[in-house]
Amino acid sequence: MAQVSNPPNAPVIDGAENAYYEPVEMPPFNPKLHLAFEPPTARHSFTELGLSKPASAPDICFSEPFQLFPEEGIRMIRRDLLRPEVLDKHFMAWDRAPGVISGAEQTATWTKDLWYHPEVIRCVSEAFGVPLKPLGRLGEVGYVNVQLGAKGKEGVYELKETPSPPLRAAEPDPSQYDDGMIDSWHRDSTQVVCVVMLSDTSTMVGGETAIRLGDGRILKARGGKAGSAVMMQGGNTVHAALRATNAAERISMVTSYSFVDPNLDDSRTSLRSISPKTHDKQVIDEHFLLHKLAKLKERVEKAMADVEVKKKGDDREIKREEVEPWVEEQITFLKQTSWELFERYPKYLYKDVPEEEIRDYLSPVNRQSPSFLPK
Repeated sequence: MAQVSNPPNAPVIDGAENAYYEPVEMPPFNPKLHLAFEPPTARHSFTELGLSKPASAPDICFSEPFQLFPEEGIRMIRRDLLRPEVLDKHFMAWDRAPGVISGAEQTATWTKDLWYHPEVIRCVSEAFGVPLKPLGRLGEVGYVNVQLGAKGKEGVYELKETPSPPLRAAEPDPSQYDDGMIDSWHRDSTQVVCVVMLSDTSTMVGGETAIRLGDGRILKARGGKAGSAVMMQGGNTVHAALRATNAAERISMVTSYSFVDPNLDDSRTSLRSISPKTHDKQVIDEHFLLHKLAKLKERVEKAMADVEVKKKGDDREIKREEVEPWVEEQITFLKQTSWELFERYPKYLYKDVPEEEIRDYLSPVNRQSPSFLPK
C-alpha cells in the first residue's frame, strides 16, 4: 500500500527512542482465541465492474466484507498498537492522510507476528480467492489509519484497547479534520491489501472504503462490526477511506500482499507513493529490488522445472513461440523495476504513468546489441 515508514526526518516524539515504557502484557497469538474467520459471501471482478487490469492479474477486484478477528483479537491488536511507545515512535501524518501509525513492525511485534501466522495467511488467501503472502515491506504490515477528532493527535492517546462504545445520537463533535478523508483517493503501490476495521460500526455513518468505477460511480464497502475485513486488489483500483460520523472513533488497519504464484502480475508492487520526505527510501528501495529479484528467481526456477518435465515427454522440442515471449516478459519485468527505482520519483510520485513513458523507457532494450557480441 506504500505506507509511510518513519524516515530519518519523520516527526518522532522527542526522547521516544530512549524513553522507558512500561511493559505491556501480550499473550501469544492463538488462532482459537484471536481469529474468527468467516469467508466472504462474494467477490467482485474487474470485468463486472467495467475496470481494466493487467492481463496476468486475477480478475478479482474486491471481496464483500467478512469477519476475520473476534472481539478478543481486536482487543489485543489495539492493546499492541495504541500504547504510548508505538504512538510516540510511529504516529504521524503524510500527504494523503492526517493520522497514521506506520513503520511500527519492530515495535508492535504482536501485530506483525499475527499477520505472518500461517493460519491468518491461509484465511486471507481463501478470502481473496488466490494464494497470497505478506509483502513484508516496512510500513506495509499493520499500517493503521486513524480518524482525528476535535482533540487531534492528543485524542489518539486516549483511545483504549476496547473499541469506543457507539454514540446514542447523531451529534457530531466538530473538528478541523471534518472536511477531509481519512485516506484520500489513490491506487496502492502493492498488489493486494486486507483492510480490517478496528472500531465499533454499529451506529457509524460513513467510514467505508470507497471504490471509484470507470464510469465515475462510487461503490462502498465496510464490515458490520469490529474485526470485519475487505480484500482488494488495491494497486489496480482507485479507492479511498471515507470519514465516519456518529461514531466516537474510526480506526482501520491495512496489510499488503503479493501473489504466491510468481507468474501472476507484480507490476503494481511499485514505488508509486515512496518519497524521501515520508519514507526511509533507502530501506524501501532495497526491499523493492530484492523482492523483484526474488520474483525473477522464482520465475526462472519454475521455467526450469517446466523444461525438466518436458524432457520426460514425447515432445521435447524447444519452441520459439514458447521461449521468446517468456524472455521478453522477464526483460520487461526488469526494466519496469529499473524505471521504478530511477525514474518514478519525483515526476510520477502518486501518479499513474503514461503508457508512452514506459514504452519509451523499454524501447532501448530492443535496440541494444547483446553484450556477448564483439564490439
